[in-house]
Amino acid sequence: MKLLIIDRDQTERNGIQWFIKRYQLDVMTVLEAGNFNEAVEQIEAENPEVILLEMELLAQSDSKRLRKALSLNSHHIIGITAEPLFKHALEALSMRALTLLVKPIDLSLLKQYLTHAVRNELRVQQESLPLIGEHSIYPSLFLDQYEIEQEFTFCLMLEAEILEQNEQLFHWLESLNHLTLFPLSKRIVAFSTEETLEELRKKTKAIIREWSNTQNTNLNIAIYDLPRKSVKDMYQAIKETLKLRFQHGFGQVFLVSELPTFQSLDPFLTMEQQRLWISSLEQNDVQTIKHFLYSISTIKTYYHPDTIRIHLTSILAQIRRFMLKYQMEKRIDLEHRYNQLFELILNHPVLYTIIQEIVLLCQDIMNQVEKQKEKGQFDYVNAALDFIDLHYTDDKLSLDQLANFLGISPSYISMLFSKTNALTFKQYVTKKRLNHAMQLLQETNLTINEIAAKSGFNDANYFSKLFKANHNISPSYYRQQVIG
Repeated sequence: MKLLIIDRDQTERNGIQWFIKRYQLDVMTVLEAGNFNEAVEQIEAENPEVILLEMELLAQSDSKRLRKALSLNSHHIIGITAEPLFKHALEALSMRALTLLVKPIDLSLLKQYLTHAVRNELRVQQESLPLIGEHSIYPSLFLDQYEIEQEFTFCLMLEAEILEQNEQLFHWLESLNHLTLFPLSKRIVAFSTEETLEELRKKTKAIIREWSNTQNTNLNIAIYDLPRKSVKDMYQAIKETLKLRFQHGFGQVFLVSELPTFQSLDPFLTMEQQRLWISSLEQNDVQTIKHFLYSISTIKTYYHPDTIRIHLTSILAQIRRFMLKYQMEKRIDLEHRYNQLFELILNHPVLYTIIQEIVLLCQDIMNQVEKQKEKGQFDYVNAALDFIDLHYTDDKLSLDQLANFLGISPSYISMLFSKTNALTFKQYVTKKRLNHAMQLLQETNLTINEIAAKSGFNDANYFSKLFKANHNISPSYYRQQVIG
C-alpha cells in the first residue's frame, strides 16, 4: 500500500515520515511531493491509496492539473492546513476527505485517520473478491451478479456509537442469537426471519436498550421495510438511512420507508446572514445565535449532512472574523477550542453536539470581549495593523474596509492611525507593499508585472513610478544591483 505526502514544507514531510516509521503504521511505501509537478507525477505513476494533502496548494491559481489528477483516481485523502479557514474546509468536504487536520498536526489524530484509511482500503480489496460458503453474502452487498441463498424477511444494519466497539458489538449480538450477522469494518449487516415489522421493531429496540445498559453507549439500527430488492440495493438503502443519525443522534431505530427527502440549503451565508451573525456577536445576543442554529437542526426539515457542514463552516468564518477583530485568537484556550470546533464540524456524527459547542464557544468569546471593553483594553490601532498585515497584498484594501472590520467610522480610525504611526493609512499600506515588492525582487524571478500584482498594485506602471519615487531607482535596476 502506498501513501503520498503532498506538502511544500520539507520539515513537515520528514516529520510525518518519521512518525509513520516510528509507530510502524501499515503503509508499505511512503512517497513525497513538494510541488504541483511532483504531486501529479507521483499520483499518475504510483496511484497511491492514501494521500496527505496540504490544502493551501489547491488555493493557488495553477492547481488545475493537481485537481484533475486527484479526481481521476480513487484515493483516501486526509487534508492538512496551516490555517482553519472556511475555504479549506469547503475544499476538504467537496473532495470527500476523511478529515482536515490543522498544523501543528495532532499525531494521535493523524494515526487514527491513517489507520482508518489503511483498514478501509484493505476491506474494499477483500470485499471485491468472490467469497464462498457461509460468507457468500459479502459479494452480494457490492456486486449485482451475486445473490444469497439464505431465507430472510428483513435486512438490517447496526452501527455502534463508538466505532472501535464494532467488533465487540458483533460478538455481543452473536450471544443473543436473534439475527444472522455479517460484520463490516464500521457496521454490521444482519438478516432477520421475523414475520412482522412490528415484532422486529420491538426486538431491535430491546437490543438498543440492553446494549446501552451494559455498555453505557448507544447504537443505531436501520431496517429495510420496503418491497424486497437485490441485496446490494437494500444494503445501499439502509446505509443511506443511517445518515439520519446526524439529526437524530444515537439510540434510534430507522426505517428505510421513513427516509425523508433532503431539502435544499444554501451552503454559504448570504450577506444579510453574515451581518446578522456579526451583529449578534457584537451585541452579545445569544438568543439570536441559538435561534439561527436550531433552525438548521429542526427535525421537521431535513438538509443533507454535507451541506449543513459547509453551512456551519461559513458560520465559523464569521466567528473567526469576530475573534480577529478583538484579538481573541491570542488567547490560547479560545484558539484551541476554535480549532477543535473546526474539526468537530467536519467529522462529528451528530449535529446537536456540534451546535452546542458552537453556542458555548460564542458565549465564551463574547464574554471575554465584553470584559475587555469594560476595562478599555481594546487597541484599535494594533487591530488595524494586524488587519493590514493580513490584507495589504489585496489591491481592494481600503480605509472603509478596515473601518467596517473594526466597527468604527473611517474618520475615527484615520485619526487614530495617523496620531499613533506618524503615517496616514494610505502611506502605511504603500510602505508595506513596496517593502514586500523589494523582497520579491531580491528573492524571486517573477516579472515586474507579477511582482506588482502580488504586492497589491493593480497597475504595474503605477507601481514602477511609485517605487522609483520612494527609492530613487526603478524596480528593474534595483534587481540588477542586488543580483550583481
